[in-house]
Amino acid sequence: MYWISVLFLIAMFVPLSLSLICMPYLTRETVSFGVSVSEAVYHSAPLRGMRRQYVWTSSVAYGVLLIACLFAMLTVPEKQQPSIISGFVVLLIAASAVINLIFYTKMKRFKATLPPETLNPSVVAVDTSFRSGNKLVWSNKWFLIHGAIALISAALALAYYDKIPDTLNMKFNWQGEVTRTAAKSYRTVLGLNLMQLVMIGIFMTTNWSILRSKQQLDPANPQQSVRRNAAFRRRWSMFNVAAGLMMVLLFSFVQYNMIYPLSREVMMLVSLMMPLLIVVLAIVLAFSTGQGGRRIGGPSSGSGATHVVNDDKYWKLGNIYFNPQDPALFVEKRMGIGWTVNFGRPGAWIFLVGILAVIIIAARVAS
Repeated sequence: MYWISVLFLIAMFVPLSLSLICMPYLTRETVSFGVSVSEAVYHSAPLRGMRRQYVWTSSVAYGVLLIACLFAMLTVPEKQQPSIISGFVVLLIAASAVINLIFYTKMKRFKATLPPETLNPSVVAVDTSFRSGNKLVWSNKWFLIHGAIALISAALALAYYDKIPDTLNMKFNWQGEVTRTAAKSYRTVLGLNLMQLVMIGIFMTTNWSILRSKQQLDPANPQQSVRRNAAFRRRWSMFNVAAGLMMVLLFSFVQYNMIYPLSREVMMLVSLMMPLLIVVLAIVLAFSTGQGGRRIGGPSSGSGATHVVNDDKYWKLGNIYFNPQDPALFVEKRMGIGWTVNFGRPGAWIFLVGILAVIIIAARVAS
């Protein structure tokens, strides 16, 4: 099973590393390494050079980590490979955080050297018809399909309950070997369906947060900005619905394997390929849309005027948004693609803690 581990490692982390490497080219043109800048400054020679430096630095760092991980997997027993891969994930996250922090610090210092006239006054554009006049997300009614699959899977599991072995395989290692079993019961059999319902709820909540997230428009070209931002939300909402469906189908597949056991190789391949497909689709979508839809519809057709909201004081380390005065719970990320929460609002903490609590409780009930 060594080749499956290597294939999964390369197929999963090469695209992921590529998305991290290209992060400065995916953000809005009014943000550079988590710091607000004008569009003219973003395209200036010093920042173009800084972005190239970021690409080289992160490429070397992630490349060295991947090569070291592959070499380690060649030299250690198969049973230790999961630890090697887990360590690689931790090091990749740590390296990304350190690199981002270094370039965020460099960007803050560079911005401090800019003359005041290069920084335009803060201007905020608001379209009062943005939510009513545009289709921003796919309806949560699409998740009725996901729910129907979960209920059908539960019904089939109950109908064929007698065919399910008395001892269930609950956990596997990277080699497909069983590491934990449990006695058959209605709780263990239907636990997968409970997790399906929890996932559906999380994906529906994510879809709702995409709809309710704070609008961020360009005052210099509001119409194009509205179209791009609406398309950006719709595409990620569509991905959210599709990813949710794939995860629900994966859990149904695992439950089917309880009734009609398949080969270990087939189980491993399907279990690895489904999450991999979701990751690849997310990366393709990130590169095709950019943050806020900046890559949708070709170059900007605005007047060339630059407007930027100088709210750096609310962005801790360029990544964490903390603004108690802002009523919005969800805002666009400054680094990467997607949205984050406003940690200055109690509702955001309730939202995060609530999701975590539901996952933990469901996992304990299902195990």
